[in-house]
Amino acid sequence: MAILTPQSKTNPFLRQSEFHLSPSSVWFFIFLGVAAWLLNVGTQMVFPSQNLLPYIIRTTVLALTVVLTTVGSIRLLKQNHLPAEALGLGISVRSLLNFLLGACISVIFLLLIGTVLYLFVPFHFTAGALSGIQVIKECYSYFWGNFLEELIFRGFLLIVLSNLIGWRRAVWVMALPFALFHLPGIGFGMEALKMMVTSSVGGLLFSYAFTATSSLWTAIGAHVMGNILLHTLTGLDGAGRAMFQPSFEDKFPVGYDANFLTFTIAGAIVAYPLFVLAKKRLEGSTGSV
Repeated sequence: MAILTPQSKTNPFLRQSEFHLSPSSVWFFIFLGVAAWLLNVGTQMVFPSQNLLPYIIRTTVLALTVVLTTVGSIRLLKQNHLPAEALGLGISVRSLLNFLLGACISVIFLLLIGTVLYLFVPFHFTAGALSGIQVIKECYSYFWGNFLEELIFRGFLLIVLSNLIGWRRAVWVMALPFALFHLPGIGFGMEALKMMVTSSVGGLLFSYAFTATSSLWTAIGAHVMGNILLHTLTGLDGAGRAMFQPSFEDKFPVGYDANFLTFTIAGAIVAYPLFVLAKKRLEGSTGSV
C-alpha cells in the first residue's frame, strides 16, 4: 500500500494526513467562483466601451475580484487543514520564474500550432487590426481574467479533489467544468463538442503545469501567454481581430477540420511531457510496501 514520505506531507496534491473535507467550504468556494465571474461579466456589460476610463474601471474591479478570490481560497484551504501555501502564489523570484516558465510553455504550444497548421494549409502573416496600445490593454485584461479562471478551475477545487480521489483523476475531473465554461454562445452539435475537446485539452495542459511545479503561477503564465499569442498577436484563432493575421495560400481541406486537429494535436504534444514531469514529481514521492 502507499505510504507517506516527508515530501508527500508537504505536497498539496498528495493525500495529507491532516486533510479533513469540509463540504460547506466546497459549496462556498463554488458560490465565490460564480459570484466573482458574474461580477466580472456584469462590469463588462455596464462598462463595455473600449475608452480608457471604462477600461480602467473594468480591469480594476477584475483585479480586486482576483485578490478577494485568492484570499478566500487560502482561508478555505485552511478550513480543510491544507497548507496556505498550496496555491504556490507567493511573490518571489521563484514565482516570477514559474510564471515565465508557463509563458514559455505556451510559446512552444503556439509554435506547434503554427507548424502543424502550416502542414495542413500553408500561410503567411499580414498586418492585422490591433495597434500596439490595444495589444497592451488586451494583455493586461487577459492577465487578470485568466488569473481568475485559474483560481476557479485549477486552485482550491483541484487541490481538494487531489486529496480525495488522487491528482490524476482530479485533473481530468476539473477539465470538464473548464470545458463547459467555454460553451456559452457556441450552441449545440459538433461545434460544441469540438469546443469541449479543445477546452479540455487546454485545461489538462494548465493543470499539469500546476501539478508539475506546485505553483499556480505556472498555469497562469501558460494561460495568459496562450491567449495573448492565439487571440491578440497571431490571429490563429480565426476571429480576425489581432495585431497580425494569417493569410492562407490555399483553401482549407473540406473533409476534416484542420483548426480542430491542429489545436488538439499541438495540445497533446505539449501536455504529455508536463504530465510525465508531474507524475515523476508526485508519484516519485510515494513508496509502496
